[in-house]
Amino acid sequence: MCCGEDAVLGLPAPVLEAMAGYRRMRDAHGWGWGEAALPDLFRWARFSLLGPAFDAVAATGDWPAAVRAALGDGDPPAGVAVVTLGPGGDLAVRTGPPRPGPAGASLPVDVVVLSDAPDDRTVTVGGTPVPVAAGGAGLAVVDVDPASPEVPVACGAARAGVVAVREVPAARLRVSAPVCARWSVTDATGGGWGPPGLPAKWDATHRPYWHAREAEFDVPAGPLEVVVARGLEYRRTTLTVQPGPGETAEVTWEPRRRFDPAAAGWYGGDLHVHLNYSGDTVLEPADAARMQAGEGLHLVQLVAGNLGGALVYDRELLETTAGTELWSGDRVGVAGLEHRNDLLGHVHALGLAGVPEVLHTGHEGTAAPWDWPPNAAACAALRDRGGLATYAHPVYSALTDVAQLYAPARTVEARELVADAALGLVDAVEVVSCFDDRGAVVLWHRLLDCGLRPAAVAGTDVFLSFAHGPGVASNPPGWGRVYAHLGDEPLTAAAFRSAVAAGRTVVTNGPWLTLDVDGAGPGAVLDRSPGDRLAVRATVTGGGVDRLVLHGAGGAVLAETPGTELRAQVPVAAGTWLAAAAYGGDDEHTLGAPVFAHTGPVFVDVGGRRVAVPASARWCLAALDALEALGTAEGRFDPARREAQLGALVDVVERARAVYREVADR
Repeated sequence: MCCGEDAVLGLPAPVLEAMAGYRRMRDAHGWGWGEAALPDLFRWARFSLLGPAFDAVAATGDWPAAVRAALGDGDPPAGVAVVTLGPGGDLAVRTGPPRPGPAGASLPVDVVVLSDAPDDRTVTVGGTPVPVAAGGAGLAVVDVDPASPEVPVACGAARAGVVAVREVPAARLRVSAPVCARWSVTDATGGGWGPPGLPAKWDATHRPYWHAREAEFDVPAGPLEVVVARGLEYRRTTLTVQPGPGETAEVTWEPRRRFDPAAAGWYGGDLHVHLNYSGDTVLEPADAARMQAGEGLHLVQLVAGNLGGALVYDRELLETTAGTELWSGDRVGVAGLEHRNDLLGHVHALGLAGVPEVLHTGHEGTAAPWDWPPNAAACAALRDRGGLATYAHPVYSALTDVAQLYAPARTVEARELVADAALGLVDAVEVVSCFDDRGAVVLWHRLLDCGLRPAAVAGTDVFLSFAHGPGVASNPPGWGRVYAHLGDEPLTAAAFRSAVAAGRTVVTNGPWLTLDVDGAGPGAVLDRSPGDRLAVRATVTGGGVDRLVLHGAGGAVLAETPGTELRAQVPVAAGTWLAAAAYGGDDEHTLGAPVFAHTGPVFVDVGGRRVAVPASARWCLAALDALEALGTAEGRFDPARREAQLGALVDVVERARAVYREVADR
């Protein structure tokens, strides 16, 4: 079953002590680990219908109503039970088809409590108290042995029983592959099965999965679906088996490639992965190495970061390994830092050789409660220690209006990015992330139009210690990735960092994309004269793509095709940039987002002058105005030093204005 763990050396004592502390918190407080600042949505992360509920709450903002809408009025799906507390305190239970399992198995059952009572109550589910506000909803996830299927429920004098599993005879399943892969084994009701000892995970489509090269384990006798995948570069395969009682079914998988970028020197990485971040399971670096191997991912950065309080998860891993590789060879792992400010944005940095003094700002109840210093200081500190300052998950929305980026007060979007990029403090932007890639493209293109050159990268922000969501948080690492062109250099963190710094990148959540402009690829800078023509070729490989597009400065779509190859002759009039992008809908290899890929640009200077689009500069100036207004209205500053602390942010904004005004005046 081992696949990746053998690449990980012994852990330093501080890391072992930290993980032991996480286990104590997990045992004492449950999957939230006692995190006082845990967002309410995260408290429902184990809910199997989290995806539909998440969509509903995004539309209404009413979480109890969203849960009710996701459940509907009929029978719930298998593995879910609904307990309704009536106005008089009575309990009513409805369940869907019971999930099958042999005696001794542990099957998770979501017990959702809906209250129609006029006051707040506490309902006990299998011995676990579930507080439920009047008209609200609560959740308990109970692990049930099919040999004892009933889960007792009580509220005051009222009693009820939940039966959502049934006992069936046991069988065995043996799976194997020549390489580590992602396996999903489900019974006829959709229940997941896997080997003991591996963390149970569900992706954004609510498909259970785990990673191994080979495994053998108990399953219920009867029909089983086995889905095998290995990241973006390999074809997904679906098989069915039906072991009888006491029988062993065998599945052997031979991987087939969709594409092989490494053959041309392109290596894929995920720069934003959380190892431990509260959740269901405390993980070790070996777990991340196994998942990375099972996704065929070349590089992974495990970022330390706080969730909202003072605890910085995996800080000890960063402090004891900064400047070194956690493992190396055909796969590389490194530790990093996500500096988090929930008003100004989150920043991480590949290549850190040391740890900054300030790890987060703006979180109440910590040693850094103020939105000070500005993120510009964080970017500078990360770069001073060798890191590539990168703004994470920049935009929630499609960003059809600049005001959308600054409307809600604290949404972890990249509010200060426009300012810090103008000051030369930003090396890269997550163009593929857990948020809206369309909005990220809008923002990034505006920066490119102003002659700025942050590289396009990808960071999934997955929480490896989470079994379920929210959203794509429990997806496997590398479901979105940045490919960096290392050429003939061997795979190392330093070589990957250098390629990203040079802009030699392609980002994708599924298809593989190439770009050639007069023989040059992403990151290249060409010097041309007015009247010259550029020969452009772009290709895309992979499913789900509807449009292949050639983007240029000023929002120009220079060419477009529904096919897999695009050729164009582009005339040169002034400085510009050219990049290819692929857009589409759903595809089985893309988890939780519309199909999307984008190359880094080829920059075209004319007479040594960079591109300058006045309209985009004015857009950025409007963003700076909104940033200053947001900081003034919503910023948390020390009352005794408010003028100076706010003044530091205003100074960053004003210096950035000078850069964009120069472009706007051309």
